[in-house]
Parts: sequence; structure tokens; C-alpha cells
Amino acid sequence: MTYVFSAEGRRALDTLTTRSILYAFDFDGTLAPISPDRDSVQIPLSINGWIKELAKRAPCAIVSGRALVDLESRMRGTVSYLIGNHGIESPLTPPHTLLSAEEICQGWKQSLSIRFAQSLKELGVEIEDKRYSLTLHFQGVTEPTRVRIAVELLLQQLSPSPGVILGKFSVNVLPPGQGGKGQAALALMVHLRQSGLFFVGDDETDENVFRLTEGLAMGIRVGKQPDSRAKFYLKRQEEIENIIRFLVHRIGTPGSLDADGRHTRPKEAHEQ
Repeated sequence: MTYVFSAEGRRALDTLTTRSILYAFDFDGTLAPISPDRDSVQIPLSINGWIKELAKRAPCAIVSGRALVDLESRMRGTVSYLIGNHGIESPLTPPHTLLSAEEICQGWKQSLSIRFAQSLKELGVEIEDKRYSLTLHFQGVTEPTRVRIAVELLLQQLSPSPGVILGKFSVNVLPPGQGGKGQAALALMVHLRQSGLFFVGDDETDENVFRLTEGLAMGIRVGKQPDSRAKFYLKRQEEIENIIRFLVHRIGTPGSLDADGRHTRPKEAHEQ
């Protein structure tokens, strides 16, 4: 992986801003710092201000594992496009897909709450119902690897067999047939007639985007992970503000597109 603020990384960012790009970001651990209290998480004001500026210049999306209603309450219209529930809740998702996902998840939740309630309690696992998906959290347990394995074994007993996406201290449970964050972000990019996708994420749930074989113009992971499919990395979450500020100054004034839909350069572009 290459540090994004190396000479190579800056050149890649610079080239990116001459193209028509969908700029997409994960929420927790990327735009907002990770917190043990997930209900209190908010984007820092300075980062929120910069991404609002970026959204005036280019299409921007937040692609999160959080439910869409949760995401909306935290973004408050800062960007135009929100994708929740690991790609299930997208502006492009048909209503019948959401209805089917909700029915499946309610069946799973009932099964987990009745058949496996004692096992989950002993493991220290909490079920988060996000309507169209479930997340089993185990942050703070003393043996997270053992708990993750035990949870995965329990999930194998659910019907229909769920799609599973592993997080840092969680296991995300998705209805079968869902493509994850990557396919949802790619579909939005195509829908918006952009030539490429830029994405920043911080954990295993975001590898679904970094593994895209087409469309991904630049992938950046928060934290250097040798086995990540992202080509570039940030050293720490706080650096996301520098990335967004860099993009804002490179793209220039709001609506600065040429006849081919590419971003035009400001007369003077200073690195911040």
C-alpha cells in the first residue's frame, strides 16, 4: 500500500480531480471517529464543513453499514446521496427488494432472540436491528476472535442462509443475494454518469468496495493493512480532513465542469 500523501498519492489525487468522479466515503471510522457508544457518533464540524464544500463541486455519497434513517439524522443533507445497510438501502433499490429483506431479517431476529438468546448473552453479543439487515456487536469482550467464530457458527443455522460481512468487533448479517457496498456504489456511479468511483473506508466491510474490478478509480483505507485491496492508505482517521480539503482546492469552484463533464482547474490551486 502507498501512503496517500506521498508524491505518488498526491499525483493520483491530482489526476483524479480532472475526471468526472463519484466521491464516496464510509461513515464510522472514516468521516467520524470510532466510538464505543455508536449512538453518539458525529462527524467533526471541520470535516463536515469540508465535505459540504466538496459536495458543491462534485457528486458525493456516504456508503455505510448504518441504517439509512440513522445516517440521515447524522448527515442532515450535507451530501445528496446516502447508501445504508451495506448497500441494501440505496436511491436505486426497488421497494420489493426492501420488503423482502425486512421480512427475512425479522424472521432471523426472532430465531436469534428465541433459539440462541442464552448463547448470545453468554458470549456478550448484542443484536442491532437495522430493519433490512442485522448486526451482532461484541465490542469490549475479552476474546473477540472466539466470539466471532461462535457467532458465525450460530448464523449457519439460520434460514435462509445469510450473507455475512465481518467488521472489527461485529458480524453483519445480510439477506442472500445482496451485493454489498461495492455494487451499490458502482450502480450509483453509473446512474450519475460518472467515469469513476473514489472511496475511503476503514475496515473489512469496505473491502467489498476495494475489491471492485471495474469502476474504482481510487481506493483509500484508513490504517495500513497489508492484505487490503485498497492501493492507498491514511495513517489515521483525522487525515480524512486533509484529503477532502485537497480535493476541494483541486476541483475549484462549484459547478466547474467542461463540455466533457470533467472538472476544470481553478486559476490557482494551493495544497493545504
